[in-house]
Amino acid sequence: MEETPDWKKDLERQSILDKFHLTVNEISELGIGWLITCFVLLYLYGILDNILTTYTIPDRTIIFLFVIGISFFTHELMHKFTAQKFGAKAEFKIAKEGLILMAVSLLIGFPILTVGAVFWWGETSSSVGIRGRVSAAGPISNLILIGLFYILMAISVLTAPAIPQLSKILFYGAYYGVTINVFIGLFNLLPIGILDGAKVLAWDIRIWVILIAVFIGIGFAGGGFGFFI
Repeated sequence: MEETPDWKKDLERQSILDKFHLTVNEISELGIGWLITCFVLLYLYGILDNILTTYTIPDRTIIFLFVIGISFFTHELMHKFTAQKFGAKAEFKIAKEGLILMAVSLLIGFPILTVGAVFWWGETSSSVGIRGRVSAAGPISNLILIGLFYILMAISVLTAPAIPQLSKILFYGAYYGVTINVFIGLFNLLPIGILDGAKVLAWDIRIWVILIAVFIGIGFAGGGFGFFI
């Protein structure tokens, strides 16, 4: 019987973190980023005031926080995995400068959600095209999630007669999923240097216009601006 090579044994022993090139420190920073994002979005959507007034956290808010986690992690990890696909090393980090900018923006009433970012480096990092693709990966992941949440919304409608409680949970999850991902995707496509939009625009203005148009279309026609109305 042929013995398994040592390199294959080492590969089999790899944890899921090793396989995706994730570290415990990076996971913790993603977790902190998620918590900060939750706090900011709860504040922007007026939910935080309700929690502080009633001293209770409604079930819908728990669903809201869960959906933020899915959307935030997917957006950032898509940046990371796309950069790795092009042979770069990538890691999500909390940006102190971004936190300061975000705090100031909240004080002046024009919120800028700059918790952190995926920093990546390597031979391909200087390519405008690759930087544009890596930056576009985040908003594109939000569009994919929006599609999945629409499917979830359809399921909630179908299950309403038989399982009304489950249908209600699925509906709120889907509704929050669409609005949150429209917000995250559209915001990150703003043509500001620290956001994805500037890099996508520098790479291909057509891709940037298409992505912006799709998000705005979903926002108006698909109910993605529900929280803002």
